[in-house]
Amino acid sequence: MTKSLKIDYPSIVDILALNGRFVLNNQGIDTIQQIARYEVFKKMADKLGLTIEPMAKSHRLYAKLADEVKADSKQRRNKEGFTPMIEIIRLPKVNPKDKDFYISIVRNIPTLFDVAKHHKKAKDSFCMVTFAGLHQPTKKVSSEAIKIISKFLKRKAFKVCRVDIAIDTYDHRPINKENIKSFRAELMPYTKCGVNLEKTSFYINTIKHERMSKIIFYDKYKKQRYQQGKEIMTNDLKAWKRFEVTFTFDVTNKANKGFMHYIESMNFIDDLYEVEAVARKANIKSFSTDYLIYQLNSFADNRTMNNQESMKQFNSVQSLERFKESDFRRYLLPF
Repeated sequence: MTKSLKIDYPSIVDILALNGRFVLNNQGIDTIQQIARYEVFKKMADKLGLTIEPMAKSHRLYAKLADEVKADSKQRRNKEGFTPMIEIIRLPKVNPKDKDFYISIVRNIPTLFDVAKHHKKAKDSFCMVTFAGLHQPTKKVSSEAIKIISKFLKRKAFKVCRVDIAIDTYDHRPINKENIKSFRAELMPYTKCGVNLEKTSFYINTIKHERMSKIIFYDKYKKQRYQQGKEIMTNDLKAWKRFEVTFTFDVTNKANKGFMHYIESMNFIDDLYEVEAVARKANIKSFSTDYLIYQLNSFADNRTMNNQESMKQFNSVQSLERFKESDFRRYLLPF
């Protein structure tokens, strides 16, 4: 029998008292992905006054797409004539010097070829639209950016294909090869097909579940310190870990009526309970759903953010607190 990990949980108050800078110990949606007709998406972007521009070929996403195309085993007619393309829409920032926050639009990849074939359309008819970084406490996200994103999420014709739900936690467990067996034992049966270790991340890439397709538990402190440096990441956050579950959806299913339909369905509630169940197996015993509820309300109705003091940074501690104190709720979780 594998010995269970010993867990040392300090008071979460320690991390919340970090000058009130970050929304931590919360659950939230970090990534949403849609499949859309490219021309329809482009017309909508134009109508909103947004500019679509090419992404630099040096971006790491291009290497990832190249691997996906290479791994495609299907024989496709004239496949060589379709080169993967990535475009972006830069979203409004809180401050001009902040890092870019953008929507990515991918075309000409095997997944989209399959969708086009199902609908009997040309191979380049569809695109994959990704909204990433929606739950990143140390990255400033503007309220204006969320308002723009919500307009795309409300389109029923844009089918939801992936949703990542993340939980931030305070955990001293090291993520390394010494603890991979313990992690696998604790998360059975989700880890039945194995656990991969990549640097400071545990990956479960094969799961027998209707919608759940991936689980990741990783060292968020080390990742953010590498990306953002000492000016943001302090030693107070050394035990910051992130638990993330990915759900994927069949975009050819007629029952798939977009993201808003999903979050208003019992499937979404079932998925949230599933995330909680897996998190408890990973010894994540407590977290707040405040930020998730704030997100869902903001996606459903931008009036959630109709507060003069919340007009700039959506994901600030202050904006979340103002939402919690307000009476306005369009969206409620039944638990």
